[in-house]
Amino acid sequence: MALNYLIKPSVETKFAIDYDWWEQSRDDLQVYLLTHLTPEQQNTLAEGDLQEVFDYVDPQTGEVFQRDRLGLALTESAQQADLFPEHIGLIDSVFRALLINGNRPLNALELAEITGRAAATILKTIGGVRIYRGIRPFHGV
Repeated sequence: MALNYLIKPSVETKFAIDYDWWEQSRDDLQVYLLTHLTPEQQNTLAEGDLQEVFDYVDPQTGEVFQRDRLGLALTESAQQADLFPEHIGLIDSVFRALLINGNRPLNALELAEITGRAAATILKTIGGVRIYRGIRPFHGV
């Protein structure tokens, strides 16, 4: 068994959102995801069933996915020009970058390019021992 978790992350280390972390957390993922939407989107979602499912066609691949109303709203939100305003925190910016990327693992350099934040600052923040919002080094297959 490799001891990857003991290796200090570098700017080339890929990171992703670990949804298992959210299941163990006292935080509510759905509530946190709602904070990434505009007030108008939040109001619209409050009026309907969040569990209602729709077909969504990925514009890049043509692949069809099932998305609930929250997932569709997050996809719509990802198209906004001001997705990474200066006033949101670094962790929220990184989380949004991973969300709009379909949670495909990204390294600090890629995250910096998307968020407009410094790669060294991103790595220092998410590459430490503490896990923020489930963002951790990706040790996938």
